[in-house]
Amino acid sequence: MVKELFQKRINEILDKFKGKDIIISLNSANFFGQQSRKSTQVRGNGVLILTAEELYFEMWRPKKILQIPISSIVKIEITKSFLHKSVFRKLLKLVFTDLEGEEDAAAWWVTSLDKWIEELEKVKN
Repeated sequence: MVKELFQKRINEILDKFKGKDIIISLNSANFFGQQSRKSTQVRGNGVLILTAEELYFEMWRPKKILQIPISSIVKIEITKSFLHKSVFRKLLKLVFTDLEGEEDAAAWWVTSLDKWIEELEKVKN
């Protein structure tokens, strides 16, 4: 039952990208938070999607969306922890400029980290 609910949620998120060119995606990216929202955030799984225009993340529960335009990405990094949280594995960290022009960052644990970095660097350049 729980698996079916999460699959339904994943499908809802992926449906938003029908007809769009998805470069790489992951249905179970583990979100470590957004720097500007500090360390009190809930960590959680969700769908991470890279297109030529944006990196899009939507958490399964609670519904949280983070859209990062490719043009706003300042740095692509690997880190071992983020906002004092760690799973003792390498994390994908993006430093980006938010809508107000302020620097912000977000991090995820993803499978195929090297592939994610490679694809992000390709679309960024």
